[in-house]
Amino acid sequence: MKLKRDQITGIVLILLGVVVAVLVSQFKVPFSVSYPGPKALPMISVVGFVVCGAGIFWESTKSKKEEPVFLVKEGWIRILVSLALLAVYILGMKYLGFLICTPVICYILTTLYAKGSKTTLKGRILFSVALTVIIYVIYVYAFGLGVPDGELFW
Repeated sequence: MKLKRDQITGIVLILLGVVVAVLVSQFKVPFSVSYPGPKALPMISVVGFVVCGAGIFWESTKSKKEEPVFLVKEGWIRILVSLALLAVYILGMKYLGFLICTPVICYILTTLYAKGSKTTLKGRILFSVALTVIIYVIYVYAFGLGVPDGELFW
C-alpha cells in the first residue's frame, strides 16, 4: 500500500502532537482548573494536532481519488525563496525592527504568491500594512508585549 501525501501529513501532525505532549509533560508547574498555567495552551494544541492529524489521515484513507503531482519545480523554488525571505526577515528585525520589516516582507511574500490571481499593487500594500498594524496592536496593547525596535534606531 502506497501512502498518500495527506496520510503522511496526518501522521506527521499526530507525531508532532505526541512530541509536544511529551515536552509539555516535563513542565514542573502543576496543571489545575483554577490555574492552568503554561501547560494549558500547548496541551490544547496537542489535542488539535492529534485530532486534525487523525481526521486528515482518515479522510485520505477513505478517499479513492488519484493524487495530483505534489510540487513542480516552480513550487520548490517558491518554498526556498520563502525560507530565504524569512531568514532575511529575522535578520532585518534585529536591525530595522518590526514596524519596518513586517510590511516589507509581507508585501514581498504576497507578491510572490499572487501570481495567477487578481490582486492589485494597492491591495497588497494595504493588506501588508493592515496585517502589521493588527499584529502590533494585539501584541503591544492586548498582550502587553513588546515587538523588536531594531538596533539601528536605538
